[in-house]
Amino acid sequence: MLKQKKKIASAIALSLIVPLALAGCGTDTGKQIEVSPSQTAQGKGQQSEQPVELTFYIGNSPVKDMDRIMEAANKIIKEKINATLKLVVTDWSTYPQKVNLMISSGEPFDLAFTGSFGELNYFQNASKGAFKDITELLDKYAPTTKSRVPENIWQGVKVNGKIYGSINYQVWGMAGARGVQLRKDLVDKYQFDWKSAKKWEDLTPFLDAVKKGEPDLIPWEYSNQQDNFADMSVVYGMDSVGDNKIPGWVRYNDKDIKVINQYETQEYKDYLKLFRSWYQKGYIKKDAATMKDYVPDRKAKRVAALYANPYPDLVDMPELGSSSFMAMAPPDDKVYSYTKRFTEPFISANTPSTALVAVGANSKHPEKAVQLIELLNTNDELFHLLAFGQDGKDYKKIGEKKIDMIKDQYNFNWSEWEIGQSYNRMLWDQNTDVESREKSLGIIYKADKTAMISPVMGFVFNTEPVKTQMANVDATLKELLYALDSGTADPDKYYDDFIKKLKNAGADDIIAEKQKQINEWKKTK
Repeated sequence: MLKQKKKIASAIALSLIVPLALAGCGTDTGKQIEVSPSQTAQGKGQQSEQPVELTFYIGNSPVKDMDRIMEAANKIIKEKINATLKLVVTDWSTYPQKVNLMISSGEPFDLAFTGSFGELNYFQNASKGAFKDITELLDKYAPTTKSRVPENIWQGVKVNGKIYGSINYQVWGMAGARGVQLRKDLVDKYQFDWKSAKKWEDLTPFLDAVKKGEPDLIPWEYSNQQDNFADMSVVYGMDSVGDNKIPGWVRYNDKDIKVINQYETQEYKDYLKLFRSWYQKGYIKKDAATMKDYVPDRKAKRVAALYANPYPDLVDMPELGSSSFMAMAPPDDKVYSYTKRFTEPFISANTPSTALVAVGANSKHPEKAVQLIELLNTNDELFHLLAFGQDGKDYKKIGEKKIDMIKDQYNFNWSEWEIGQSYNRMLWDQNTDVESREKSLGIIYKADKTAMISPVMGFVFNTEPVKTQMANVDATLKELLYALDSGTADPDKYYDDFIKKLKNAGADDIIAEKQKQINEWKKTK
């Protein structure tokens, strides 16, 4: 990501896509976009009715002064669509579990952030009826939201031909890369040749120096919300089919599109060996296998190195070094970083589903919920209010696109990507070199047109025929995957048992079903 976090996230998707992202985004000038005429008319026609309260669940750390911001936000929302918003913030350490519990219990909710990473399982939840089909609702109530995103990208979130999540098209585009972010002061101190790093193994000398010389720091970050294997298939030349962790990946260079069990590949075995050695040497936290919230360590500047989405990186644009900070470190502390990518730009099949807003299947107000999606994506005043707070109270505007955040005031923890589309709508921190940032965005949006494309872009796996096996396999993954991938569990002792349990749970059935559906899909291309 281009901001402090370079995420959940972010992270965050062609002959098949050739006109991809910019074809759909070219109409977005960055100026205030008004609510669509149809939506405005509906809002005016409903002013005599009681306003509807909509719930919107997101993952975030505690946010100071949320009540003040929501009071101001609801004035806008009520005026535009005659509704109010109850934004429910849940710490990321428990957010996926909260969403899945609401789904399993049938608890009504209007909107929720979701995606195809970590334990959010967008495709699984959509296929089992957890979310509302919003295909026609988007056309009717959110036309700008729909038109901004290219049609080929919408194909990447469809389940059985239907759309169950609105795509939060982001400022960092769709093309991405995988690599690392390293603390600049430590790289310089230990004279690490970061420019030559091309794979995880190359980082070992740096991590070792940090471990020995900086006892209070974490050399390498691992959490089960950003698993260094399951959530980063492109690093290993593969792409996932459906949710990232379920067995059944394909290789980028395989024209036959053969589905394989990624956990039986040599790449995975090599990964386990490396991360086990890192864990044993103390480069990874002892509780990494159960760590669900990486934010506190990042904000406390305790992390020396972490996975990142660096495109472009400092090799492409050296000038970014004057404004690139470690993810989520306080900007005022100016913890500069080096970023280095390990892969070429790519667009994976799951890229479109990295950041979505879904309408709950049991929502009593699905039409109004989609109207709110459109409002969040088109009303810059509302978006900036939620993302940055109030001008003069929470930040000072020091340029058209540049702000100085006021210390100890409202801070949304760089989570604007959860509530809507940030493309061309961002306000940059005072330390950001906007000129170089705009240059990097130009490179990124160009890459959206030329990036390596997943061979299964547009294919969506229908999990219904193997839903029992999916549930059983998911349970096995939760039992063993994070322990293995963090290096906590010795693969010499547990790997064979892991593979055996996956097969007993139905992994081979899932892979066969994926292959069957892909073979049928290929005939239609």
